[in-house]
Amino acid sequence: MSNMRRRRLRRGLDRAAAALAALMIAAGCSLLPQEEEALAPPLVQPKEEVFDVVEAKRGTIQTVLRGSATFTSSRSEPLYFRESGGRVLAVHVKQGDEVKAGQTVLELDVGDLELRIRLQRLNVERAQIQYEQARIDGLTGRDLRLREIDLERERISLEALEEQLEKSRLVAPFDGEVTYVAEIAPGDSVTAYRPLVTVSDPKQVRLTYVAASATDLLGVHPGMEAAVVYGGEMYRAEVVQAPSNAPLTTDKTEQERNSRTIVLELDNPPQDAGIGTGADFEIPLQRRENAIVIPRAGLRTYLGREYVQIADGERRKEVDVEVGLKTSTEVEIVRGLEEGARVILNN
Repeated sequence: MSNMRRRRLRRGLDRAAAALAALMIAAGCSLLPQEEEALAPPLVQPKEEVFDVVEAKRGTIQTVLRGSATFTSSRSEPLYFRESGGRVLAVHVKQGDEVKAGQTVLELDVGDLELRIRLQRLNVERAQIQYEQARIDGLTGRDLRLREIDLERERISLEALEEQLEKSRLVAPFDGEVTYVAEIAPGDSVTAYRPLVTVSDPKQVRLTYVAASATDLLGVHPGMEAAVVYGGEMYRAEVVQAPSNAPLTTDKTEQERNSRTIVLELDNPPQDAGIGTGADFEIPLQRRENAIVIPRAGLRTYLGREYVQIADGERRKEVDVEVGLKTSTEVEIVRGLEEGARVILNN
């Protein structure tokens, strides 16, 4: 075979092999699974905001002071010593004890003072006898006067000792109940004018209320009427003491307390109302009629700014307002909001 024919034969075989390889590759690709067409993401519709709204309406709004007051006595007397330095010998009562007028409730240690008083009474008696004997004996003039002076001197000494003993004791000024006893024990030194025991008359009661803040009592004045509930019964009362007419004092602590205190006098106090028991009360304060009123939840504040949000179609709109009376549930809008406005309550 000539070289020419061999080259032609080789070229033919190469072409056949190439065609066969191409055919096999095409057949292999046809056996692979076809890729699925990618799905487009679903379109999310924005959720429509739902407003919790209420219409601003005209109505009546009234502020009321409510609280729980404590029955106290309208007749109370604190007991104290007028001089410092004495030491306590005994405290004879505790809070809640009943006492009688003249009963000793606390006494100081006076050493042998009682013995000296007994001896001095004997001196007075002796001087009295000598004076009377001088008169019987017919003494006159200077001699009788000397006996009289001796008797008077002994009497004055006795009175001084008895006064000293009286000053060493605190006694109940009237029949009543011990409503306060200071934290003091035998051996402690006393300070002048420091109340150690308070005696009160439980038959003369009134209600005392101490607020958390002086601002809570703004608008409360003497003469205002109050409704009191005690034991399921209603009683009429009147404000007899408010911050505006509280007793004057230089004591800073007492001044601060008076600024937060009101006292109610009941027309017919319940007979079983003991000192320290409580009763609920209510005092009507300010009242506005035909005012624009919204729920308190509709009023918003931020850095001293007061405003409301109103529904304007599907949008929120902020409106600054001027506020009047406020209660625990409602607010009076003085300026900035019209009647019928749709006030948004939710955030």
